[in-house]
Amino acid sequence: MKLERVELSPVRYRLRSTLGSARAPLRERQGVRVRVRDEDGRSALGEALPLASAGTEALARTRSALGAAAGALRGASGELDELLDGIEARWPDAPAARCALDSALHELEARRLGLPVAGLLGTDPRTKVAVNALLGSGEFETVLARARDFVARGYETLKLKLGVDPPRADLERVARLRAELGPSIRLRLDPNGAWPVPAAREMLERLAPLEVELVELPLPASVWRQLRRLADDSPVPLAADECLALPEARRALADGDLTPLAVLKPMVLGGLRAAARLAERASAAGVRCFATTTLEGPAGTAAALQLAAAVCDPELACGLAGPEAVEAAFPAWLTPRRGRLRPGAAEGFGEGGAA
Repeated sequence: MKLERVELSPVRYRLRSTLGSARAPLRERQGVRVRVRDEDGRSALGEALPLASAGTEALARTRSALGAAAGALRGASGELDELLDGIEARWPDAPAARCALDSALHELEARRLGLPVAGLLGTDPRTKVAVNALLGSGEFETVLARARDFVARGYETLKLKLGVDPPRADLERVARLRAELGPSIRLRLDPNGAWPVPAAREMLERLAPLEVELVELPLPASVWRQLRRLADDSPVPLAADECLALPEARRALADGDLTPLAVLKPMVLGGLRAAARLAERASAAGVRCFATTTLEGPAGTAAALQLAAAVCDPELACGLAGPEAVEAAFPAWLTPRRGRLRPGAAEGFGEGGAA
């Protein structure tokens, strides 16, 4: 692979509704779109949409890293892994910037070989991927209306944000939602690390009768070492999430010493290669993995879909329903149908790419 140039442009997406969480409310996503061109005229896209609260670098660092990379990679040549090794070594503190470059280079290589990107990441990619719908937070009646709409459109897994209200109010919300939706819908919860250990233990015990599918990162990422003991005792399966931005937490996960489930976010992990390698090691240790975006646009969603098709547990829905939450020009093939996405066998990211 020989690169001709790397082009950068700013990108900003508004969310369809403000996403409340234990962290600051999220109303938009902004970052940098990357287009990489090779000497044969092929081009490919990546997105860097940092979210520091989830473990990435700040936006200013993303911009500076990509600005330097655009110059450094002009005219560069080498195998895919060789180029990615250089990027990882030079910008270890900028996972969102690395993710954009990694995604674009994977698509470029896949187009060169006439393969979907999933074919570079795994040996037997799936042809369809179940996705969850994000309910967010807000007044219960609003959340319930969203939930009913998603269920009517074929979604089988719904994700509810918690942590804005006190634990008792969160518990009541989950109980009411379960009562309204019945037992067939999978409910997963994300308190964004809002619960201290004693509250987390109590909440998990009380959530167990409500048949919750899983809880993502109940504890603050800073105390991730306590997740193992909590997961061992929990009646509800726990998933490591933002704490995987930390190398020590990734090593623990890969050794089977953290949680039984893991959320793979390419933007946080530094790209598709890093996420796929973590999934391979974690899966060998008995950890079940699923992929999500950090609320990205078409390029980020298309990349994460290829990751999901290649390495994720087929029984776990992935957080890839971007068009439901992000105001962007998503192509039709990236819009879920009956709660599913089909990566397709087209080269690169899929049907016509993510442009």
